[in-house]
Amino acid sequence: MRAHLSSLALTIALGAPAAASPVSFASLSKAYFAEEYAAHPTEATASGLHAGDALLDDVSAAAHTRDAARLHATLAGLQALPAGTLSPIEHDDRDVLAAEIGGQLLELETVQQWRHNPATYVDLATSGVYQIIERDFAPLPARLASAVSRERQIPAMFAEARRNLTDMPPVYIEIALEEIDGTEGFLRQDVPAAFAAVRDARLQSELARAGQQALAALAAYKAWLTGQKPLAHGRFEIGTDGLARLLAADMVKASPAEVLAAGRAQLARDQDAFRTAARAVDPKDPDGALAEIEADHPGAAQLITTARDGLAALQRFIAERHIVDLPAQTLPVVGETPPFSRALVFGELDPPGPFETRAVTAYYYITPPDAADPPAKQDRYLAYFNRPLLQNLSVHEALPGHFTQFLFSQAHPEWSDIRKTAHSYTVTEGWAHYSEQMMLDEGLGGGGAKLRLAQLQDALLRDCRLVASISMHTGAMTLPAAAEMMARQCFQPASVAYKEARRGTSDPGYFSYTLGKLEILKLRRDVQAAEGGAFSLARFHDRFLAAGLVPVAVIRREMTGHDGPAL
Repeated sequence: MRAHLSSLALTIALGAPAAASPVSFASLSKAYFAEEYAAHPTEATASGLHAGDALLDDVSAAAHTRDAARLHATLAGLQALPAGTLSPIEHDDRDVLAAEIGGQLLELETVQQWRHNPATYVDLATSGVYQIIERDFAPLPARLASAVSRERQIPAMFAEARRNLTDMPPVYIEIALEEIDGTEGFLRQDVPAAFAAVRDARLQSELARAGQQALAALAAYKAWLTGQKPLAHGRFEIGTDGLARLLAADMVKASPAEVLAAGRAQLARDQDAFRTAARAVDPKDPDGALAEIEADHPGAAQLITTARDGLAALQRFIAERHIVDLPAQTLPVVGETPPFSRALVFGELDPPGPFETRAVTAYYYITPPDAADPPAKQDRYLAYFNRPLLQNLSVHEALPGHFTQFLFSQAHPEWSDIRKTAHSYTVTEGWAHYSEQMMLDEGLGGGGAKLRLAQLQDALLRDCRLVASISMHTGAMTLPAAAEMMARQCFQPASVAYKEARRGTSDPGYFSYTLGKLEILKLRRDVQAAEGGAFSLARFHDRFLAAGLVPVAVIRREMTGHDGPAL
């Protein structure tokens, strides 16, 4: 998420050179966001700002060089601000923005996915058009015109990709080729279907022509990547220094080695708890406990209503146990994942961008089985939506997870643009993951062993993500070894284990689920120790969420009055 610009300001920024270096924190921040949106119009769309909806990002090497120069200049300006001129909140916001820019520069200049990962461009082609479809922020014909414009730019974008890419790791090409198949179906079928109601023959003709051009460029890109695959020799590891800088970008005051040690310790604890829960579910056959809970799932026709009813129950539990003071009693709209995104989504919360003014509904999407599949295959798929796991998913995505984070953002219009758009990985996913454990600890479902087993299976997956990320990116573990760990130590099916390990090659930050949970638990213990008998869990949660999705280090500073260790 990014900050607010009026449509006029964004239009000017998209066509005007950067302004002179600002001298105040407010002007520096404002200029940063204006320039960021000018360089990345797809980010503007995602944030709810629509003056650049007809544009795709410039992905040329020259554009990346300009990005880096702009960010270095902004960072220097932030560092030069006299500390005495900033309020405590501005000081914290300055630190948040500086850390975020550090992460951006890590990617632009060191990791450089844009130079090594061909999926970067497949993702931009898909998301750039998907953003126009997914939310009803403008009349459908207007959005169709924007989609046509973005599709017309896809061939040039893929041509630029071929000029940029070098030293590609084989696993990155593997992922990109898989994603291309999904993108091909999206462009060929889902985009025309999304705009089928538009009766303007000219626009429909332009969409068809732009779609064919985009598909031809995608096919050429696929053929090129297929030819490159036997020659691929690049490495994906970002190294200890890269991991340290990635942690610093989220203001985590711990080394990669310390994070790995904490992750391994949490993995061991969760493994012990998992075995205990499995024995409680089925004392005679603990190894069959997972299969037992997977057998209890709603049918396809009941999947959405079951999830919807579950949200109402979670809302009641939160109020009865005083878990957190929800800013509003609204619930997300629960529905089936739109057809054009089912290849990518299992279950997710889809909130509006922070500055969306029209399409402001938050959706909780769940992907049903393919109705064309045989009943046996549908039943195997629905096993993933067994009742304990479905509840755990709803806790994570909705209450008190991501939807509650959204409610707090809506309840704090006084937040600065930096705070409104902050999206700390460890706080965003750490809070949702923390909520899964916390809700059961507070008595959700009466402490049932089946619920705990499902929660722990998810926790083990996140633990293995942390261990795999740090270990693979420091060269201590290969991708096959990480997949084996996922299967053997975290009880994931073989197909899931490999894909989960593979995700870590290009998303090393997915250590943030477990790391964020551990940071939150540490902060909670510290606050409880300081407050003693006056400690209130609800007050702790309220204060934590009211700070926004800024790093835990900032929330700790604002809750306790001082900095402290992350773990």
